[in-house]
Amino acid sequence: MSNSDLSRKSWLAYYGEFMQSCLRRFGGSADAEDVAHDAVEALLQKDQNTLSATHARNFLYRSARHRAIDLWRRNTRFQHLAWDELHEDAHPTTEGADTHASAEQLRQALVTALEALPLNHRRAFVLNRIEGWTQPEIARHLKLSVASVERHIALASQFVRERLRDEF
Repeated sequence: MSNSDLSRKSWLAYYGEFMQSCLRRFGGSADAEDVAHDAVEALLQKDQNTLSATHARNFLYRSARHRAIDLWRRNTRFQHLAWDELHEDAHPTTEGADTHASAEQLRQALVTALEALPLNHRRAFVLNRIEGWTQPEIARHLKLSVASVERHIALASQFVRERLRDEF
């Protein structure tokens, strides 16, 4: 058995304990599985030859804790509530045809501004500002560095802001 097989099997001894911890922390939700999966994926990307079982265990828990913080931040920043779940009094009301026309003009100006952006700028902006993804998630998805994603979002935000300011 190779050295990497030994280290890989040694961290697996902690997997059940680790998974139970994630399930307790997240109340058995799908978030627990996501956090555990991300932590194990990060662990497997490390050099297995230099990885001791204790180090692997600590790495799993630390990665899960960081991922949990990321999820908490995203959920507190972007709480989602379906439109049809809102009470009727909470629905925004319009003040006539002008309001609807104004909202449609704003929507069309935003679409036009987004279409004018370079592809990576647009993808990073939409994933971050509209979908609520974190910059590291976008970087992994687009296979870019986090610094590139930050730059794409900043440039796209500035462009969209200037375009909308010119329109309205």
